[in-house]
Amino acid sequence: MDPHQLLTSMCERHGLPQSGAKRLLPLIERALVSPNQVRDRILTLVDQSLARQAASNAEARPEKVFHDLDNETLRSVAQLLHDWAPSSDLLDLPGALGLLFKEDK
Repeated sequence: MDPHQLLTSMCERHGLPQSGAKRLLPLIERALVSPNQVRDRILTLVDQSLARQAASNAEARPEKVFHDLDNETLRSVAQLLHDWAPSSDLLDLPGALGLLFKEDK
C-alpha cells in the first residue's frame, strides 16, 4: 500500500486538501511498516486527527459563522418581542391596509 495514496484517500473521505495533512505522512509511512496492531492504532489516530481538522474547518467557514450570527440575532429579537404588545392600529391591520389602497373616486 502506498502511503501517499492512503493519505489522499483519508483526506478525500474527510473533505480535506492533502496539502494540509502532509505533516501526517511520516506517521502513515511508519504505520505501514509496523506490526498489524501498531499499524491499526496509528492509522486510527491519523484518521481521528483528520476528522477533528475537518470539523474545525467546518466551524470556521464563513457560511457557518453567518448562520450562527443569524440564529443569535433571531434569538435576541424573539426575546425582545416576547413581551411586546402590538398597538390597536396594528391589530386592525386589514383596515389600515384598506386605507392605503383606497381608490380615489
